[in-house]
Amino acid sequence: MKQTRVGRKRVYCSAKCGTRYRRHARPAADNTAFAEAALDDLLDLIDRFDLGDGGTKQSLGLILECEKVWKDLKSAVVLQSRDSRMKMPEIADKLHMSPSALSRMLEGAPGRRERRLAPVPQQQPRSARHPVPGPPRARRPMGGTGDMDGAAPGHGPSATFASALSHLHRWSGATHKALGDEVGVDPSYISRAISGERIPSWEVTRKLVRALEADPEEILPLWRAARGYDTTGAADVQAALRGLHTAAGQPDTKVLKAKTGLSDEQIIHAFTGRTLPGWDTTERIVNALHGSCDQILPLWSAAHAAAFANTSGGTTTCTISAGAFG
Repeated sequence: MKQTRVGRKRVYCSAKCGTRYRRHARPAADNTAFAEAALDDLLDLIDRFDLGDGGTKQSLGLILECEKVWKDLKSAVVLQSRDSRMKMPEIADKLHMSPSALSRMLEGAPGRRERRLAPVPQQQPRSARHPVPGPPRARRPMGGTGDMDGAAPGHGPSATFASALSHLHRWSGATHKALGDEVGVDPSYISRAISGERIPSWEVTRKLVRALEADPEEILPLWRAARGYDTTGAADVQAALRGLHTAAGQPDTKVLKAKTGLSDEQIIHAFTGRTLPGWDTTERIVNALHGSCDQILPLWSAAHAAAFANTSGGTTTCTISAGAFG
């Protein structure tokens, strides 16, 4: 019997009966279209790979895109398996995952499906009478030593740190409750940390960044700058640049090339090279990522002094570790 929303609450003959009714009454999600859309994008990215000597730079950028699309495809196939009445422990066993890790992966799947299946919005031309508004004003963190008062997002240490957490959270698709359970804090505290209202301790920040599937060493210099600490010796230059790259939304090499005037080799080397990039190159990239050269310069100077001390045979080497770009 079809019941209206007004009146008395629905009463079922048993809990099993109510579960079956709600399962059949709920509209089925188009997970097949979600999987097909992700697979088409993945095949398109694979066709663009050029494994020759001249295509290595393009392949580096495509790898990051493939990882994002692969995550969508994996979620879509898992959702299809659930639609076919497969149990979560069985699916997790097939994927060699724990049921809890599989549940965390599926938390952001509905949002990823909606974004992938949504039509591309057409931008309406804006009249000259109503110009494009400027960037919103950022709020001052209530629990830290930030200097975000009246600054645009990305123009202060606290704003840069909050922007990095915000981008990582958006890409992960995890809920505040899931992150709070994994980190061991209240979900409201996770929300305030991501929005920039609080600057958590490094222990909480490290657990949060790991829960967001990122490298804490890349966020460490941003956290120290937001706290007002000395960044010298806190991390290597490449890690600091990758942290700024995350806070800026991970712009691709083409965007950085247009903003800095550097070549593809110089940009990739600055993020992943085994030797220390020159200060001119580092300064251009920091400015393009809306970072602070005053915070990166002491870190670069310390690394330069260490590289000079290790000079041998006319070649300057540095002990800085290379990490994945982005």
